Amino acid sequence: MIKLGRIDKRLAFVVIAICFFNDDFIFGFIVLINLILIISLIYLIKKYRNLYKLSEVNKNKYNLAIDFLEAVLWEWNCETEEFYISSKIKNLLSIDKEEIKLEDLFSYITQEDRNELKLFFDEMIKDKIIDSFSLETNIINNLGQRLTVEMQIRSNFRDGVFIISGMIKDITAKKQQENINKAIENKNRLAVEGSKDIAFWWNVRQNVISLNKRIREYIDFEGEKDIIISYTKWRSYIYKDDLAEYDSQMMRLISSKTDEFYSMEFRILTKDNEIRWLESKGKKTLEKNGDVFIFGALSDITARKEKELENSFLSYFDEVTGITNRRYFIKEVGEYIEKNPKGSFAVIFIDLDNFKFINDTYGHDVGDLLLVEFTNIINGMKIENSLFSRYGGDEFLLVKYNVIEIEDLKIILDNLIKELSKPIAINDIEVFCTLSIGVSIYPADGKDIGTLLKRADMAMYLAKINGKNRYEIFDMNMLEILNREFEIEKRLRVALDNNEIKVLYQPKIDTETEEVLGFEALVRWNCKALGMVSPKEFIPIAESSGLIIPIGNYIIEECIKKCKELSIKTNKKFKMAINLSDVQIRSEKILPFIEETLEKYDLDASYIEFEITESVIMKYPEKNIEKLKQLKKLGVSLALDDFGTGYSSLSYLRILPIDSLKIDKSFIDGIVIEEKSEYIIDTIIELSHYLNLIVVAEGVETKEQYDYLKSINCDLIQGYYFSKPLEFIEAEKLLL
Repeated sequence: MIKLGRIDKRLAFVVIAICFFNDDFIFGFIVLINLILIISLIYLIKKYRNLYKLSEVNKNKYNLAIDFLEAVLWEWNCETEEFYISSKIKNLLSIDKEEIKLEDLFSYITQEDRNELKLFFDEMIKDKIIDSFSLETNIINNLGQRLTVEMQIRSNFRDGVFIISGMIKDITAKKQQENINKAIENKNRLAVEGSKDIAFWWNVRQNVISLNKRIREYIDFEGEKDIIISYTKWRSYIYKDDLAEYDSQMMRLISSKTDEFYSMEFRILTKDNEIRWLESKGKKTLEKNGDVFIFGALSDITARKEKELENSFLSYFDEVTGITNRRYFIKEVGEYIEKNPKGSFAVIFIDLDNFKFINDTYGHDVGDLLLVEFTNIINGMKIENSLFSRYGGDEFLLVKYNVIEIEDLKIILDNLIKELSKPIAINDIEVFCTLSIGVSIYPADGKDIGTLLKRADMAMYLAKINGKNRYEIFDMNMLEILNREFEIEKRLRVALDNNEIKVLYQPKIDTETEEVLGFEALVRWNCKALGMVSPKEFIPIAESSGLIIPIGNYIIEECIKKCKELSIKTNKKFKMAINLSDVQIRSEKILPFIEETLEKYDLDASYIEFEITESVIMKYPEKNIEKLKQLKKLGVSLALDDFGTGYSSLSYLRILPIDSLKIDKSFIDGIVIEEKSEYIIDTIIELSHYLNLIVVAEGVETKEQYDYLKSINCDLIQGYYFSKPLEFIEAEKLLL
């Protein structure tokens, strides 16, 4: 129905009135009415169009709000049994379709929750119960994931139809966090209940301290509840040596103008007259009324402090020997330099030769006992103004303060070498423990402990490669020598790959017939970068670096191969002598390698002789004699090289499984020059023949030497008098 305003009504009335007076106006009236109706209709159409647009906008906003909502909306019509659910259900259940039935939704709910929830729904529908509620349940989606969801449900009548609607929200992450927080809360509660800390507060202005009842375990108070005492009384329990420091820290804390946390440690004397360590942690607060409160807790840290003291000992003292360690040494000497910049002292770096072999041979227990005995020997020397420390492993440090004359220092070093030149008895085992020693002097060789240690270590290394059982005092020329050593080691690592290592053969001559009866294999190295390098220079480096193993294996195989070639060309019996180093003797792989190589070339072992120096054997005679016996079982011959230069006992000659003995060149050089050398040689030959040993004199260079050796029945000689070391082709011609 069209509603007219006041002006419209008046206008209509006037028009009607005029029409009563004039029939011509009837037509005009009808036209006017139609015009009014048309105008009203246009107005209404425009109005409803705007309302429609507004409803569409609101609908879009509503749909947009649903999309942004992190929940699934749903609705069920009891009359039509239509079920609507929003598209978010796809993400929640990991499904592709949007339209699902109410029964489908129930199928995703876990078995333990499904029946109860469905029964609740059935009761609500049956009795048309109007209510709203929220519950949590679990679902399992199509990916097999178990999720916790919150279901908000509301029922009502709409236009006489019973409608149930609601919202489903994934709260899995929330529940997990709640569970974590609950677990943390429970643990914190248990931690508080199980804590042995003593809670306290202190009103500084009122001079009142309250401590909980656990303090009774430490101080003698009647009753079972918390105690309240004065600060003065509390101070009486603090250990007297800590009281001044305690008061100082408390005064600083109290006088501070701000709230602050604090932590301090002190000791108390308990009711049982025991000293216990306490740690006090807390906070000082300034109250509005001017009071100063300190809140905190006391923890018994006695066990920790005792462990710290133990660790402090271990951090500065060696556990095996009981003497100070490297950390203490560096700290002590560093402090000495700071306090005495114009002083002087020597840093002595000591290394026990072949300590690893002792460990490997007799076990680490014997090795540790050796370190202890060595320490006792050094301490027994009572070196004044000194500090003796273990650097680590088999290395020790000795600092000698106030060194004025270098000769005085050399006396100490000579005594060190002398004291350790004697065998040390450990568990009925005699071991020899020679020393390699390096020395640096402050301030000439360095003005800080780091530089002094480095240069003493360099000098020690040089002593080791120069033959061990000696000392070297650092000088700047050593840098050049050591650079040479490092360069040799670097080049030696690729020498075999570059075919730079070769074997020469020096003939051994029968003194009666001057016939060649064998050869000694001698290694030579012609380095592409360094040129010819002497064996005396590179062999010690090869031994210390372990490179002697691959180089030695190459020489053994090369000699066995050449022996095989010669054995095919002649019926002569001859021997090829190969040197074995200390490192090779210690290797567990040497025996299998020799045996396998002999089998590889099908060579009779009697063609091969291994030479071992006297000093190598006599360091650990029991162990090495057993190794020699194992070599002998392979069928090879054994020779004792450099006889007379070591420190062996002659009694060992009767039990050594050797076939020949080689007199060192140093004695040969004395022939015709000094009678003592001749007498020693004569005695060695006579003794050797008595023991059925073949005697070889090495380093024979003159006719006089040859004639003398022949006259005293020396069996074989080798040296430049007859031949220098030869290439294999030349050596072969001599033999054939």
